[in-house]
Amino acid sequence: MPMPYDFLSDLLVLEVAQFGPDALGGYLADMGARVIKVEPPEGDPLRYSGALAVGSPDGFSYMHLRWNRGKESLMLDLTTDRGVADFLKLAARADVVIEGMRAGILDRLGVGHEALAAVNPRLVFCSVSGMGRSGPYRAMASHGPSFDAFGGLGRPTGESISKYEGVQPASVGMHAVSLHAALGVLSAVIGARRTGKGALIEVAAAESAAHWLPDAVEPLLNGALNHDRPGFNDPSGRMRLWARMDNYATRDGKLIYLMSLTEKSWNALIGVLGRPDIQAIYDRAPQTGTEDAEVAAALRQAFLEKDRNAWLALFRQANVAAMPVNDFEDLIRDPHFLDRDNLYRVDLDEAGPLTLLGTPVRVEGESFSARLAPRLDQQGDAIRAEFGLQAEPVDP
Repeated sequence: MPMPYDFLSDLLVLEVAQFGPDALGGYLADMGARVIKVEPPEGDPLRYSGALAVGSPDGFSYMHLRWNRGKESLMLDLTTDRGVADFLKLAARADVVIEGMRAGILDRLGVGHEALAAVNPRLVFCSVSGMGRSGPYRAMASHGPSFDAFGGLGRPTGESISKYEGVQPASVGMHAVSLHAALGVLSAVIGARRTGKGALIEVAAAESAAHWLPDAVEPLLNGALNHDRPGFNDPSGRMRLWARMDNYATRDGKLIYLMSLTEKSWNALIGVLGRPDIQAIYDRAPQTGTEDAEVAAALRQAFLEKDRNAWLALFRQANVAAMPVNDFEDLIRDPHFLDRDNLYRVDLDEAGPLTLLGTPVRVEGESFSARLAPRLDQQGDAIRAEFGLQAEPVDP
């Protein structure tokens, strides 16, 4: 049977989430937590969202297969008294409850933090939402790329979550929020096991985006204390030595990102190129501020002499800091990516095997895999029997 890692095998998590916040429970499940996904009769819309259906025209989405893998699904109608009673029974034995939707939904249903803490004082309640539990935007509808718009990270479009060709929009907030929440949840669980006291944690996707580039935000907060560092920029206002940190096209039309800022890496590059004349541009006196433009022009011509893989092989031998600029087709064929156990396979019922991304977390001596993401209420009967729940599933 495919298995995740088992670090969190003693952690019971109840997840009431839809769309992007599903990822928090997914990350915990990847590390071995038992995650019961509590779903309304209509199920999580993520299960059938997105441009591509997997296996058949009405098949699961890739987002569901990724973020809900390894979880158990329980249909529970929290708008009914029996549903609330069953949820309280589950929460009494849980370590973590995830509210992954607009903040305050579970409060309105009678199973918010206060009600759950009354039956389980050690419980960690984590609210993952778009805008948080307070502030003037708390009730504002928000999804996916809109969090990056709030956080100053660019101008997302409708294709920011559906078209993956060329330079990609970041979608930082949507993805980072569950990573930030996972750190908070696990820290709070450790604290609860030490003190017997649970916690209410909230993480807003908009703030995950807003915190992503502190080097852009913090200088604006402290303008009077900012001083230009002497010699950092050239006369045009660009960072000095920018030519040593740029993208260069190779003979086969591919790109390499050069990151030879250190003298050690730069000297190694000059040696590989066999072009001491390029270094001589930086050695001229006096410097005029046009040197980087001249160096960049010379490097552009030099990189056209070989294909990308030939350059990369030479750079690995000489310890030159550089990286292939991969598109996604390049990535899934990249020898380093393939060598590093980034993929796993799982059977999609009758449709056959699927190849999916695993986790970037590596554990020595182990190979990651995960159970297929569940159908709605797939484990419901077993969970109802185990916990003595009363509410029966209803037709979606």
